[in-house]
Amino acid sequence: MSKKTKAAPVEQVTPVEDTASTAATLEPVQLTLQDMSAIANVIDLASRRGAFHANEMSAVGNVYNKLNGFLQYVAATQAKEKADQASMDAAQETVDTE
Repeated sequence: MSKKTKAAPVEQVTPVEDTASTAATLEPVQLTLQDMSAIANVIDLASRRGAFHANEMSAVGNVYNKLNGFLQYVAATQAKEKADQASMDAAQETVDTE
C-alpha cells in the first residue's frame, strides 16, 4: 500500500519596499575631478602591471584617452578662467585707484 503525500502549499511572498531606505540609497553620487584623475592613475598603473589582456588594451586605452583628454580640457579651462579673473581684478584695481 502506498501513501499519498500532499504537496506543501506554496506561499507567495511579495517583497515590500521601504521607500525611506530606497530614497536614502538613491542619492546622487558626486564624481569630482580628483576622482577622475585617480581613476586615470589606476588605469595607467594597472596597464603597466599587466592587469589587462592584449585584446582589452584597445578599449582600456580609448577610455583612458577620453578621460585624460577631458581632464586636460578642464584644467586648461580653469587656468583660462583664473587668468581672466586675475586680469579683471587688475583692471578693477586700476579703475579704483584713478
